Amino acid sequence: MTKLKYILITLIVALPGLSFGQEAAEQQSFFEQYKIEIILGMTVIISIVAVSAMYVLLMALKVVLKLKRAEMGIEEEEKELIPAIEGEEGVGFWRKFWNRLNDSVPVAKEHEVATDHEYDGIRELDNRLPPWWLYGFYASILFGVIYLINYEVLGTGQHQDEEFQAEMMQAEEDVKVYLASLGDLIDESNVTLATETADINAGKAIYDANCSVCHAADGGGGVGPNFTDKYWLHGGDMPSIFKTIKYGVPSKGMIAWEAQLSPKKMQQVASYIYAMEGNTAVDPKEPQGELFERNDGEEESEDADPESNPDYVDDEAELEEGECC
Repeated sequence: MTKLKYILITLIVALPGLSFGQEAAEQQSFFEQYKIEIILGMTVIISIVAVSAMYVLLMALKVVLKLKRAEMGIEEEEKELIPAIEGEEGVGFWRKFWNRLNDSVPVAKEHEVATDHEYDGIRELDNRLPPWWLYGFYASILFGVIYLINYEVLGTGQHQDEEFQAEMMQAEEDVKVYLASLGDLIDESNVTLATETADINAGKAIYDANCSVCHAADGGGGVGPNFTDKYWLHGGDMPSIFKTIKYGVPSKGMIAWEAQLSPKKMQQVASYIYAMEGNTAVDPKEPQGELFERNDGEEESEDADPESNPDYVDDEAELEEGECC
């Protein structure tokens, strides 16, 4: 009993130390991965500790009661926890416990259950089935009845193929959630051009609702600059367009959209604006900013002399008009 207490105390003291010795992220992932095992393990440990404490308490109460009876002069024959039957005189507690668990007949009474079958001096005994086996058999029958009703009669349980399909559906939902979460990781350092039709359509919808009032529905410009030419005030590559949308240009009247649009939506509208270059606008505004050349679909900036363009207008002169990008 003393050794058991020492082992339990060591486990209780050591388990928190093992947990706190890891980093927070590792603790969480380990717990998520082995949640059921940890809960079952802690339940077993707590149960053992509780049973041990109850046993110690009962033994203490037994000693106190014995002392009280001795003080009162009451003599009582000490009873064994497991009373001995005929043929078990002098047998220890654990041996008697084993005999009860297996319903074994004491050696002195084996003649009562002996049969006429004898081989090479070995006589066959007609012992009853062990109680632990019988109880397990009864439990398996009960489990079989409940299983049959649950799966075949009521149909509330899932068969293996149904469980597989449910897990696959859940996995697909998890993948969708994960892919959707990747959109929140987009910023000006890793943004790329979105070319999927769904992204371009989503970008157009965002542009029409928020940007067309300043830049015109066809991108020809108005209060804001023209998106259909090759001249840009703050860069014409995807990172620059994304950054301009995200942080805005307060000095020129363009607000920051990071509080109103998610990173994914800013990527979509930036991709739509990026694709406007080369479109024909109804009433295009004069070019502003610096020339930005795109070679073979790649985003490259060329610091050309803006004054070499005959239609160039100094962006500093346009500050009063509230230019955006």
